[in-house]
Amino acid sequence: MRFGRRRSRHQDTPEAPEPEPTPEYSGPALLDAPGIEVAVTVSLNGHLDPIDGVFHWYGRISAAEGVEMPDPGRGQVFLTVPGSAPARGVLQERDPWGNLRITGVGTPPFPLEAA
Repeated sequence: MRFGRRRSRHQDTPEAPEPEPTPEYSGPALLDAPGIEVAVTVSLNGHLDPIDGVFHWYGRISAAEGVEMPDPGRGQVFLTVPGSAPARGVLQERDPWGNLRITGVGTPPFPLEAA
């Protein structure tokens, strides 16, 4: 025997709004690390973090075969894409193919209005 109200198994929940497209950039860039400047190709993304209110950007960096890349974890680097100011970042890790992961906080190296 059941007492009380019958509970609906399905709640009426509002639909989540469509997420805003993430800014991204793929193309040439200049990596300026301590003691080395390297022409590279990058694939970058980013988002405005709703908790801290700051733009976080990240991506992968690759160089032409045979070009020496700096070691990750060696402090701050600067990444510049054509037509933009240099952006401060940190090299995080090297993947099995020799590419580097980079992260940064603040103004990204790519123009946001073009993303």
